[in-house]
Formats: sequence, C-alpha cells, structure tokens
Amino acid sequence: MAHIQATDISLAYADRDILRSVNLTLSSGDRCALAGANGSGKSSLMKILAGELTPDSGTIVATGGARVVYLPQSGITHTGQTLDEEIELAYGPIAKLLAQRDRVAEQMQARDASAPDLEALVHEHHEIQERIERSGYYEREEQVDRVLSGLGFNRSDRSRGVGEFSGGWQMRIALAKVLLSGPDFLLLDEPTNYLDVEARVWLGSFLASYEGGVLIVSHDRRFLDQTINTVWELFLAEVKRYRGSYTGYERQREEEIARLTQAWEQQQEEIRRIEDFIRRFRATASKARQVQSRIKQLEKMEPIVIPEHLKRLSISFPPAPRSGREVVTLESVSRSYGTNSVIENVDLVIRRGEKVVLVGPNGAGKSTLMRIVAGADPDHSGDMRPGAEVSVGFYADDDSWLSGVPAANSGGSSAGGPSVLDVTLGSAHGQTEQQIRDMLGAFLFRGDDVYKPVGVLSGGERSRLAMLQLLLHPHNLLVLDEPTNHLDMASKDVLLDALGRFQGTIVFVSHDREFIENLAERVIELRPDPRDAQAPSLVSDFPGDYQYYAWRLEHQGETVETGPTRGAQPAGKPESDRMSSGAARVVSHDEQKAQRSRRQQLERRVESLLEQIARKEEHHEALQHELAEPEIYGDGAEVKRRTTELRRIEAAIDELTREWESATLELESPTIAGG
Repeated sequence: MAHIQATDISLAYADRDILRSVNLTLSSGDRCALAGANGSGKSSLMKILAGELTPDSGTIVATGGARVVYLPQSGITHTGQTLDEEIELAYGPIAKLLAQRDRVAEQMQARDASAPDLEALVHEHHEIQERIERSGYYEREEQVDRVLSGLGFNRSDRSRGVGEFSGGWQMRIALAKVLLSGPDFLLLDEPTNYLDVEARVWLGSFLASYEGGVLIVSHDRRFLDQTINTVWELFLAEVKRYRGSYTGYERQREEEIARLTQAWEQQQEEIRRIEDFIRRFRATASKARQVQSRIKQLEKMEPIVIPEHLKRLSISFPPAPRSGREVVTLESVSRSYGTNSVIENVDLVIRRGEKVVLVGPNGAGKSTLMRIVAGADPDHSGDMRPGAEVSVGFYADDDSWLSGVPAANSGGSSAGGPSVLDVTLGSAHGQTEQQIRDMLGAFLFRGDDVYKPVGVLSGGERSRLAMLQLLLHPHNLLVLDEPTNHLDMASKDVLLDALGRFQGTIVFVSHDREFIENLAERVIELRPDPRDAQAPSLVSDFPGDYQYYAWRLEHQGETVETGPTRGAQPAGKPESDRMSSGAARVVSHDEQKAQRSRRQQLERRVESLLEQIARKEEHHEALQHELAEPEIYGDGAEVKRRTTELRRIEAAIDELTREWESATLELESPTIAGG
C-alpha cells in the first residue's frame, strides 16, 4: 500500500503562519476532504504534498515511488492539438513505464540462468508490468470514452482543436487527463467548479471507486458526502482529522463550536472583569500589586478563537417591492447566434414569488434564456414582456457587473480607491454598518479584508462583492447565474437562507444540487434535441421542486406536464416527442385546469411528505444507536432526554404518514387521476 507521509510541515508568508508542524498520512484507498476557510492554506498544503511547493521545514515522503498528481482550481489552458491528441498525453507516464519494462527485458535476455541479479530483474519486470496493467493502459480507449462522456464531452468534440474550448472546458480537459493518467494519489483543488450537476455526480462515482488515494477541496457538500470518508480541517495553521462524511464532520464541528462559543463567552466575561479591575485601581497605590497581577494574568491568557468559516450568520436583504402577478412573459421567443439556433418559439410565464431553476447540460442555452428573462439580451425574436412594477437584479459570474469600480488592471492607483466597506456602505438601503459588516463576513470579506481597495481584488472577490451589491438593492426579480461560485459552504448556507426568505421572484442557474434542491420550487429544463444535435434545445417546464423533477424523469413512461407553456402530451410517447421548444399552447376548460393544478399540488405534497418521513426515520434510527452507546445508557438524564425525543419523533412520523395516506388517496381518485 502506497503512502504520502507529511511530517512537521511548516510554512509562513511574512509574519503569518500558514502551516505549523502539520503531520498527516494519505494512503491508498483514502477518500479525504481538505476543509478550512478561504485563504487558510489548503492549496498551499496540496502543492506541498504534490512536491510543487517547498515548505519552510518538515519532510514529505511518498513510499514505493508513488506518483502524485495535483490539479489546481484554474489557470490551465491547452493549444495546438485535437482533444484526442491532448488526451493521449495523459498516458505519458505509462509510456515511460513501457520503455522501462522493455529495458529490463533486454537486461534479462542478456543474462544467463545463473546470473546473480536475474531474479531481481524478473521481480522488477513483473512489478512494472503489474503497474501498467493496473493503470488500464490496455483498455484506454474504453477508459477515454467513459471519462470524456462522464465529463460532458460529445463524440464530435474529439476531433476539435483544444484551443476552441472555453476556460471551463479547458479545466475539464485537464481533469480528464489527470483521471486517465491513473496516479497513486489524486489531489484535486475545487474540481467541481466548472462541472454541471450530471458531471459532478459522475465524478463523485468515479472517485468513490478509485483505487488510489484522493484528497479533495470542494465547496459542494453533496459531492463530498458522495465521495469522501475522512475530513482534514486546516484551522489556525494546524490540521485536525475527522472520520466520516462531510455532513458528519459539520455536525461534530457544530457541537465543538457550541462548546467553544460558551468558553469564549466565559473568557470574554473574565477579560472584561479583569480589565474593569485594572481601570478602577490603576491609580490606587495600595492596589498596585493586585493591578500588576491582573495585567500579567491577561498577558498569559491564551485567547480562544472561533473559526470564521464555521460561525453561523443570518442576514436579510431589503424587502422586495410588490410586482404584478405575472413577472415575465415570453411568447414565441427564439434566439440564434449566427447559424446556431439555441432556443426556438419558447412560451413561458414566470409568476410573482416563484423560485425557478433552469437546468440542463452546459451549452443547452440556460444562460441565453436567463439573459432574455432578465432583459439583458434584446437580440431575440418573439415577445418578452416584464410585468407591472418589476425591478430586475441580474447577476452573472462576471466582475463587469461591479459597475463603476476600478479593476485591478485599470492602471490607476489602488491605494486611494474605494475600499470594499466603502463600496458596500454606498450600496446600503437602510442597513446599519454592523449589518453591512455581517453581510461582508457572509461573503468572505472578514477582518481587515473589508478595508481592501476594490482595485486589488481578485476575480472571485470582485464577483462576491458584485453579488452583495446586487442583493442590497430592493429588487423584486432576482436573476442569478451561478450565485454560489466563489463561496464556501458556510457562505452558501447563509445565502440560501436569505434567498429562501426573499419574498420576490428568483430565476437562477446553479451546478450545486444541494442549493437547487433547497431553493427551487419550479424547474425549467433545457436539453439538446436527441434527434438532431444542430436543432434548438428542447424546453420543458416541471411545476414542482427538484425532487419532483428528478422523480418525473425516473417515470418518463407517465405523462410529463409542461405547465402553462405547453399542453400535456399523451402518456407513453417517447421523451423526444413529449418535449418541445415550440409546441403550441393547449386551451383547456376551467375544470380541467383546476384538476391539473390540484394534481400537481398533491404530487408535490406527496413527495414532500415522503422526504419528511425519511428524515424523521433517519433521526429515529440515529437516536436508537445513541441509546446503545455505553456513555449514553449509563447517563440517566441523557437516556430520558433521548427517549422523550424518540416518542416525539414517532408521533410526528404517525401524523406525517396519515397526511401522506390522505394525499395519496386523493391523488389516486378518478377525478384527480383522470384530470
């Protein structure tokens, strides 16, 4: 079994410790996440483990000649070859092994049977051949097809020049090469940043069965739960290990933070008491000895620090002004770029208060449709009508939306430019400075970061600031393209909570499935036409949350209701016939529309109740396991508390089950089922 052993690793920049006496071991088969706040040193640690950065002190040992590959989160481009030719370079290390094997074979042939080193050469040849076979080199065509398809490449992409691909696809090419190269250890820094939901699911499945060791930095909780079994947390330059899933790590950390917060509050109270004594008696000669003693006590006190990235914040955005009931209406909208028709004859109505997600593979036209809905793209045919009193806030993951603020390369002096805090206070609408600071903290501008001149911010920092500026304005329609990019998990949770409480309308695109599942109440899918790759994307409307959408896709034999933009198609027709980007609107009787509406409500209710029951049952099972632990069943108070909680959960499950049965019966009734 191969290992990477890090011993007493330390690294500092100026007077700041990034890593301090870090010790860890990564072994074959390990699935580890590296957690920590932005800027805590995660990328630096990965580069040190990969041999790309030299620490100030300490040693890194990779046993058995183990090969370690590090994939950074951005900055890789490819030119000069086709995709197939570039991918073939992934097997460069195997080509070296083949050459080494052939040299050993020649040495073996030159020896006679009594040569003293023949046995060692045979053993070396066997080991090299095993490594080649384990790499999958002889099945590489099948491997290449599997990886490229999983990451979203089409067969036709294989002959394209790699220079034609955009930045996100360039990183997918780099990721494909890393996966296909078959190293002993994969160190992946934000590999999901440029992947859509389908590609993230595929990558998680690939890594879960990978034979080597894996260390990942990612802000996608669902992806990590699918992939890893250990978390290494980097905090205050030290690393601590947590066994289990990422969600399990967060639960443990929440308990630790609760205890830490209590200890911090007690320490702060003690500090205030000591400082008050010093202030009161500093000038009193008879108390001089006691004052000096208190001063020394403060100097020796080890301050308790609460990790910024695990603090629980809650922020609110300005209330949304009331708009008309129909916020955006599209009629026969089409959009082409040259001869490339992206969407065609789309009819769509977005209503007040809806939270709508646009889903589909990259290139299907989600951003195109989003820009049309936001009124940012007038170069379309058909009719796009905003509703009465609609105020649109449009965010694209592009720092050009940070209007009026100098960029880092603008040529001006950044020293005299506005700070992050200045810009944000200038966008405030009634918020206090403390509320603004809390919001900045939620968007990863903490401590002295709020005083940074905007002109020196990185692209990710500018995007976060642009998002915050947008949300500070009292809009009633938010159109958000990848709003969680550049945010850590705690920040995503804060944003999700705030958007969940937002009373206006939201249309968004995200590749973070957990974010989608917790926010979306309606799903609009854009997908390439399987009959014609050059045709406009097919657009389908699912009037329910993401779980409902996923459930309907699993039951494609049933009728897919496509909402107000299209009429229902008969059950049993193939998906290619049921989904249409330009199907005519069907006019129904009022009673039929009411039945369809009720059926959709009941279907969403049934799915929601099943989810709630499942969560309650998981909690019930966890409590039963806890009651079997010696430290619990030996504590009478804890046994009583858990037993009470079990009874409460059982009663809740019974009530939810009755509601589910009632909703299911109504859903199966002839009036509703036939409507």
